[in-house]
Amino acid sequence: MRSKSQSSQSGADPDSSLSQPVPYVAVHMRIEIDWMIHCKKLEQRLNVSEICSSKQEIMERVGNIVGLKSPLVIYLAVADSLLEDSSILAGWKEGLFPVEKKKLSVDGIYSKYPYLIQSAIDYEVCSRADVFVGNSFSTFSSLIALERTQKMIRMGVTRSCGVSVRWPSYAYNILGESNGPHKWMTNMSDSSLKAISYGSNIISC
Repeated sequence: MRSKSQSSQSGADPDSSLSQPVPYVAVHMRIEIDWMIHCKKLEQRLNVSEICSSKQEIMERVGNIVGLKSPLVIYLAVADSLLEDSSILAGWKEGLFPVEKKKLSVDGIYSKYPYLIQSAIDYEVCSRADVFVGNSFSTFSSLIALERTQKMIRMGVTRSCGVSVRWPSYAYNILGESNGPHKWMTNMSDSSLKAISYGSNIISC
């Protein structure tokens, strides 16, 4: 390891690594009280079982994403005030380091803004993540998956199944490879926006 003086002499910035972006996974953790009530009713009405996900299921499936390299920061997009279980930072796979607004000490900044602005900030954080994991029945998650799909298409990627791609998205409510979440790309050939607006358990990759 070179000393600071050696780095200065060589023209390298010893603190340059501190300004480099840190890779992270963003998880839209839909486990709030209002969502759990809604998704259980939706499962009954649609007679499907792949809408609600527990905290434990989300953590396990995120930890099983194929090719995920640790150590890795996991940003949790969640409405903290509506959580029934506040222990969302505990129980993650070794090498995964979950953070949320309070741990990042930005909850005070968030609280100054109305809910829609808070959601917009989370949207940007999730859409720019190296990996995004959400719920395919959530409009918020679906819009993020749509934006990331469009980014991939602009790069010439039309399918992400079985390949490593930039801007990957996953749906944790649907079981995928190696007990991880299912890869997720928005079906741009679909003539209806129903899957984005109301959700679906039929997702492509």
